[in-house]
Amino acid sequence: MKDPRFASLNPVHRSTRRAFFHDYTRPGRYMITITRVPGAPTFSILNTTTRELSLTPLGAAIRGELARLQEIQPAIAVKASAIMPDHIHCVLMVLRQLPKKLGDYIGAFKGACSRRWKEIEGAETVRPLFVRGFNDRIIRDDEHMSRAVNYIADNPARAAIKASHPDLFRRYNHLVVGDREFAAYGNIFLLRDFDRRPVIIHRADSTEARVAKEKEWLACAANGGVLISPFISPAEKAVRDKAVELGGRLVILRNEGFEERFKPQGREFDLCSEGRLLLLAPWPDKLNRSTVTRSQALSMNAQAVYLSSYQGPISLRR
Repeated sequence: MKDPRFASLNPVHRSTRRAFFHDYTRPGRYMITITRVPGAPTFSILNTTTRELSLTPLGAAIRGELARLQEIQPAIAVKASAIMPDHIHCVLMVLRQLPKKLGDYIGAFKGACSRRWKEIEGAETVRPLFVRGFNDRIIRDDEHMSRAVNYIADNPARAAIKASHPDLFRRYNHLVVGDREFAAYGNIFLLRDFDRRPVIIHRADSTEARVAKEKEWLACAANGGVLISPFISPAEKAVRDKAVELGGRLVILRNEGFEERFKPQGREFDLCSEGRLLLLAPWPDKLNRSTVTRSQALSMNAQAVYLSSYQGPISLRR
């Protein structure tokens, strides 16, 4: 069910996200994602065994146009790239003031790729190869720069893992559990496990009560059970981390939904690949990240209790 407090919020289309406060002509660093239009040829072929990409003729042409981008405008440097079957990731550095916005140069790159598609297929007219716009993420510092470059380098390996375990990396827009509806990502079968426990630590809990609860939760995790919680407080996060070490499985309630190209990162990716994680969003249309309020925390704790004891049908609604 949608929380009425967020009924007025409209989902943000992240495939064309721009930072309104940012000057895209000034020096900066960005991670760019550009997506293929449905029905266009693939850019590369992924070998799920070796986790390597082989470029198609179109993918090779795209790689050439990406190299030409920095030749046409030397103030733009391509620091890393991955030409995936249906999208492109790249890290771009704007080295000095640009005469036009970065988006203008990306638009020119997209147009050049569309023309190369026309040449390869011998078509009579130029058709757009990519969807409208692109996604950009501003890279703030050297640490984030290193993470972005590593993310792109690891993208083929992550894609191979996801291809081998598709049900563990699936996004569900409408997961109906009793009288409640969630957006979900991960292993929805965790909600069928016979041993599910809500992890909720109250400020008023005595030390003895907290120790007893943690012992119970960690025993559940060690026995292959499922812990359900938003894991908001430091004490709850500590339980979550210990449970992961013990091989436990988690259902994590999130304060925000899943953007169009959402992908779990780091440990969450590893847990998904092992079938040990389900992410649930009680308010799917809320995509703006914000601090969790007390009322929201209480609501998610109540959802955790409900999901831990629910025994009825679970279904997917279109």
